[in-house]
Amino acid sequence: MANSTASQQLVIPDCVLVSIGKDDDSMRLELATFFYKELDLSSGDAARFAGISKVAFQRELGKRKITVHYDESDALHDAETMRHFDDKFPPSI
Repeated sequence: MANSTASQQLVIPDCVLVSIGKDDDSMRLELATFFYKELDLSSGDAARFAGISKVAFQRELGKRKITVHYDESDALHDAETMRHFDDKFPPSI
């Protein structure tokens, strides 16, 4: 069981990475997509773990045909953001 007071790093030996044909960056991306898809890690956290932008991570999800998590609360947040944007930058006539 993980100790919550001490941080431990997971180290994947180079021989394992070589045997599966992955380097550090591609392995991080593989793990990030797994964590996102199977363990419901947020796309922002998964992108940070992979060391790429959220947009780049979402593009990678698309390439892999992995559905983006988007629920009612996300839609409500986006609608509120758009209302705030419209208030701040009203359309010109």
